[in-house]
Amino acid sequence: MRHTRSHLLPAGLAAIAFIALALAVMNEAMLVSVDLAISDAVQAARSPATDWVVVLVTLFGDAVALTLIASTIVIALLLRRAWWPAAMSAIAFISTLLIVKLIKLLIARDRPTADLYGGVESFSFPSGHMTNSAVIYGALAIFAAYALKGVVQKMAVAGFILLIGLIGFSRVYLGAHWPTDVIGAVILASIMLFLIAWGFDQVPNTDRFARPFTLAILVMFAVWAVYGFITLEVALDMYALDVTPEGTIEVEPVEK
Repeated sequence: MRHTRSHLLPAGLAAIAFIALALAVMNEAMLVSVDLAISDAVQAARSPATDWVVVLVTLFGDAVALTLIASTIVIALLLRRAWWPAAMSAIAFISTLLIVKLIKLLIARDRPTADLYGGVESFSFPSGHMTNSAVIYGALAIFAAYALKGVVQKMAVAGFILLIGLIGFSRVYLGAHWPTDVIGAVILASIMLFLIAWGFDQVPNTDRFARPFTLAILVMFAVWAVYGFITLEVALDMYALDVTPEGTIEVEPVEK
C-alpha cells in the first residue's frame, strides 16, 4: 500500500486533538466563556441583508444536498474504475454520519438555540452539518488536487477550503452551534479526509480523475441551484432570531 505511514501519523494526531477537545467540552466551565464571547461577536453582525446570504451558504451543507453530492463522487469514481478512492470515500462518508451521531449522544451538549432540531440532532457537539460538509467538500478538494493541474487546481482547492470555512462560520452566525462545535467538526473531518487521500494515493494514473471530477462539479452546482431555490425561504424562517438592541443575540448554555 502506498504512503500509508504518511497518512496514519497526522490522522492519529488529529484523533488525539479531537479527544482532548471533546473532554474539554464535557467540562463546560472550561470553554463556555470563549464560546459565548465568539458567538456574541459573530452574531453581532446579523442583519436581514446578510442573513439570506449566510443561510444560503449553510444550505450547501444540508443533508439532502450533501447526500446527492457524495453519491455522485462515489458513482463517478466507480465509473472510472477508481476502486480505492471510491471505496475510501464511501467508507468515510458513511462512517462520518454514524460517528457524529454516536458522539452527540455521548456528550449531549445543548445547542446555543434550542428547538432548531429534534432527536439526536438537538445535541450540539460536534456539528454534524460542519463535519459532513468538511468531509464531502474536502473530498472534492482532494479530488481536484488529483484531477486538475496548475493554477486551476490551486484555485479549486482553495475554493473548497473557503467554502468549508464559510459553512463553519454560518453555523455560529445562525446560532446553530458553538464555535468549539465547529472546531471539533473540522478536526474529526480531517481524520476522514486522510482516509480519502490515502485512497486516491493508491491510484498511480491520475489522468482518469478529470472526467469524474467534472461530473461531480456539474452535479454540485445543479444541486446548489435547485435545493437553494426550493428551501431558502423556509430556511430563513427557521434560522430567524431576535437581535437585542445592542445588536447581539442571547445564547446562554442550558443547565443540565
